[in-house]
Amino acid sequence: MKNLLLLFAAMLLTSPVAVAQLYVTPNGATDSYVYVNDQILFVEQDVNLVENNAGTEQASIYLRNQSQLIQGATASSNSGTGYISVIQNAPNDDSWDYSFWSSPIGNQTLGGSGNQNFGILRVFDSLTVTNSVVTATTTSVNGTVSPLTISRRWLYKYPAGGPWQAIHLNNNVAPGQGFTMKGVGTTNHNQKYDFRGRPNNGNIDVAVIATEATFSGNPYPSALDLNRVFWDADNSEITEFWYWDEDRTIDSHMFTANKGGYGVYVPGASDPNGTTENGIYTLPLFLNYDSAGNPSGGSIGSGASYDRRFAPIGQGFMIYAGSSSGTITFKNSHRRYIVEGAANDSQFRNPGNDNVLSSPLVGIDPSDGNVDEPDNRIPQIRIHTFFGESHYRDMVLALSDESTDSYDRGYDGRHPMDASKGEVYFPVAVGQDTNIKPFVIQTVPFELTKRIPITFELDKEFPVSVKVVEEVNLPTTAVYLLDTSDNAAYKITGGDSADIFLPAGDYKDRFYIVFRNSPNNDIIDGNSTGLATKATANSNEQIRGSVDFFQNNSVAQLEVKNPEEYDIKTAHVYDMAGKLVITQNNIGPVRNFSFSTASLSDGVYLVKLTTVDNVAIDYKMTIHNKR
Repeated sequence: MKNLLLLFAAMLLTSPVAVAQLYVTPNGATDSYVYVNDQILFVEQDVNLVENNAGTEQASIYLRNQSQLIQGATASSNSGTGYISVIQNAPNDDSWDYSFWSSPIGNQTLGGSGNQNFGILRVFDSLTVTNSVVTATTTSVNGTVSPLTISRRWLYKYPAGGPWQAIHLNNNVAPGQGFTMKGVGTTNHNQKYDFRGRPNNGNIDVAVIATEATFSGNPYPSALDLNRVFWDADNSEITEFWYWDEDRTIDSHMFTANKGGYGVYVPGASDPNGTTENGIYTLPLFLNYDSAGNPSGGSIGSGASYDRRFAPIGQGFMIYAGSSSGTITFKNSHRRYIVEGAANDSQFRNPGNDNVLSSPLVGIDPSDGNVDEPDNRIPQIRIHTFFGESHYRDMVLALSDESTDSYDRGYDGRHPMDASKGEVYFPVAVGQDTNIKPFVIQTVPFELTKRIPITFELDKEFPVSVKVVEEVNLPTTAVYLLDTSDNAAYKITGGDSADIFLPAGDYKDRFYIVFRNSPNNDIIDGNSTGLATKATANSNEQIRGSVDFFQNNSVAQLEVKNPEEYDIKTAHVYDMAGKLVITQNNIGPVRNFSFSTASLSDGVYLVKLTTVDNVAIDYKMTIHNKR
């Protein structure tokens, strides 16, 4: 027999539940439990649960269909031998892919009260809406769907300062600590994981190390507002949150065969009630790694665009600390009832979760009972920089009068700097002008004449393409990339891009993001073909402007006109991966010359001429050979 607590069931039909304390115990041989469906269960003080008798309803509280448990700001400790059951779905799950997790529960058998450590045997296989059995585990590399069998080869944690530590079957994952787990099965699917244990509650401390990332995550059976975590006065060590994602189309356990990387999230302005700021997230670059865990090269691909402000149940992430080590604290005041879904800025790992809803942000904040309104992003542009066909980097430049040109906590996000061949970043002064660090997110006050430096680091020559892929509430009509070596301003908004060939090297104090193309009389239009120059253009621009190119596809040759007979030292043609495909040396001071492109495949190529005076003349051509 069973005893569903009908009082709670009736209340859940009409409104969120709020109780001072919650005590659930069997009535003799009759099991008792609370079943919460698509609602918030708010308990001001502690939860005391007594395990049910053997049967199919052993849990004391079932959180189902987006239900969440939130507890008040008291210091009451949860207790008892009973436990809650809360399910998180892992979309696109299979045996080859890592996910970052954080448990919302602990093993209730480890202590009579208070938060307890977690172990993988507190994850259950969901058979029916209430009945689950403890997951099986295996030492083989692949887990299975039915019965749910998790491979413990891939269970790791990373405490402050490292190194990575295997979990095995131990209850050694502390509350607030993250852990890795690979999925199950051999095809992508939506896997359910039933976490059963004592719900974590109250203050949860996590040690962090200066200038390092610490593996953590949402420790509660409710959504976690990262804005509130970040801006809590006790958590000043946090500078940003890093999220792991990887290419889930690769079916291999070989570390060197997989690709993944870290996305970076900052919350923006301090806004505890969540009415204006939802933060900024930059996509991770998918990279290969060598056997030592170091990036070994980039390749095309990046993570999905997630909404990160409200970490859903079970979500793991890295906490990056700035210049100070210390202890950060998760608190009940950081918890929110936010229904998981992209529309609510709360997603677990990937889009595609069955729990994702399309409704607007209508999360109820139990601290004030108010309904939240949709957030409005501050003006910003999302910039993609492509390094040939090798890889690209996602960056965000935001505009706010509350920021400065130097580092602003909450507005600026450090760069992972995990590409080994080519990188781009905002150089930002942290603390003092001489302490320049790479950033992937920067926020500055808007001025029409402002120049925001952007740095390229290349270990090989690359055709580099820079373009804005998203524009949000811009106070100007266009944005440009300024190259101060020749004062060319390339429009990068409105579908335009800056396409420049750069040899290997570090390019500091040369390139800038600007908001108008002619702040001075000597700036030229970098998006033109290079034929037109201004009256005040320097001699280098006169040389560039007098050389004309024509790709004659009908006869498969590139034709160059050099009417001023500048002495051409070399001519190189590169494909978009940066590979040199044609070269000619010592062309000399000729008025016209050409070379065959018949051996080249159809596509876009970069032509680079160099004079004996080391003036570079670049041209982008499209080959379409008629055969």
